Amino acid sequence: MKSEQDHDWLFLAGIGNSGNSHWQRHWQAGQNNCLWLEHRDWEAPQCEEWVEELQRMLQSLTRPVVIVAHSLGCLLLLEWAARHESDKILGAFLVAVPDPDSDHFPSQALGFRPADRLSAPFPLTIVASENDPYGDLAYVGRSAQRLGCAFRNLGALGHINGKSRLGQWSQGFELLQDFRRSLSA
Repeated sequence: MKSEQDHDWLFLAGIGNSGNSHWQRHWQAGQNNCLWLEHRDWEAPQCEEWVEELQRMLQSLTRPVVIVAHSLGCLLLLEWAARHESDKILGAFLVAVPDPDSDHFPSQALGFRPADRLSAPFPLTIVASENDPYGDLAYVGRSAQRLGCAFRNLGALGHINGKSRLGQWSQGFELLQDFRRSLSA
């Protein structure tokens, strides 16, 4: 990411937060125009609380943001968009969107709805893995269609998290840059 931009990057992590081996942390570490939403409770997310934490952060911003969300962070953003508006969000790059109706969805995460039942008033792109245990391709494809956004299946990358051992994840970073350029077009 180049540092001379007209926006900041806002990272939304999933349950448990993104650790040091996660691509989100690698991307954040290389930039000085990044924001990270911290939650009071990372282990037992409550949708209403997480949405309000995001709302407070967005209200405090002075510059527009492009959101880079992973897993439950994707659903957080979509839940926020169902309740609030902001002219600060230029677009969002959603990676590994989970399905709250799946048997694998963490039972401690309460109140989140599936992405295929939500919408957003800003540009989105969704990146998925064909063997993600938290969101199968049929669900993610329906979600992308419902949201009216681009959808990329990147093959077998698991949940596209630290356990996927992607490091800097250059393929994803290139997709993010393509998405950012599309926002300027």
